[in-house]
Amino acid sequence: MIKHVVAFLILIALAGVGKIAWGQRDFASIISVGLHSGEKIHYNAFSHNDYWRRRPLVDALSYHFNGVEADLWLIKGEAYVGHAKPRLCRAARTFENMYLKPLIARIEANGGKVYPGSDRPFFLMVEFKSDAEELYKTLKVKLEPYRKYFCTLEEGVYREGAVLLFISGKRPVHTLAKEQTRFMFLDGMIRDLGIGKPATLLPVVSDHYSRYFTWRGRGKMPEEEYRRMKEILDKTHREHKLFRWWGAPENTAVKKLFLEMGIDLIGTDNLKILHKLLE
Repeated sequence: MIKHVVAFLILIALAGVGKIAWGQRDFASIISVGLHSGEKIHYNAFSHNDYWRRRPLVDALSYHFNGVEADLWLIKGEAYVGHAKPRLCRAARTFENMYLKPLIARIEANGGKVYPGSDRPFFLMVEFKSDAEELYKTLKVKLEPYRKYFCTLEEGVYREGAVLLFISGKRPVHTLAKEQTRFMFLDGMIRDLGIGKPATLLPVVSDHYSRYFTWRGRGKMPEEEYRRMKEILDKTHREHKLFRWWGAPENTAVKKLFLEMGIDLIGTDNLKILHKLLE
């Protein structure tokens, strides 16, 4: 209880007087979602399009997912969350208020981790919808006060933090590749494999399922497609990177195959289906 009160005070300090976008009930949900006896963190579970949910972030945490996605737009110097460009720029829809402040309050309440006892970072993927360079510059400034909570690259050396933030969509590839000190990384694609791009730049590789496979979950996956998936996964792991498919069919058969093959981050729009399989 005491740690939750402390975290609440931290959230107030982070938000600033009159600028708190989360009500007390929302905040309580964020910091109180813990692990009970016998429950486990689902390190390979990734909440795709997390911001679409009635309770962004809260639902993913309640199912113990270790990764979420948010789409970002740069509007008048602020990063807003939304698949389409927001028409109304409300404070409650900023990336800082929807994701950063609640996560940081939770990290403070849980002794430096999003989940108590976690042995790895929480994955926070942001898909840039606006100009990559301008949005990156803005995020660097906005996130600087929270730097200590993130995985970082310090003079070319990777240092683990509570959250690994990586950029998808319109990626500032050349800018990040030149920076040897930073606290953001990139989401790679299959075409980025085998050309010398290190895991300290692209820790995760993601690609569109339908570009490579026709199998939708009925019957057995064709042998040729199974081999192709295994080859892609093996190539990714040889470079010490994690792999994620997006746009895959939302059914139990496909999710079971991903689990069987050892896909590192299994994205889903249906948290209940994946949670049931993992439990």
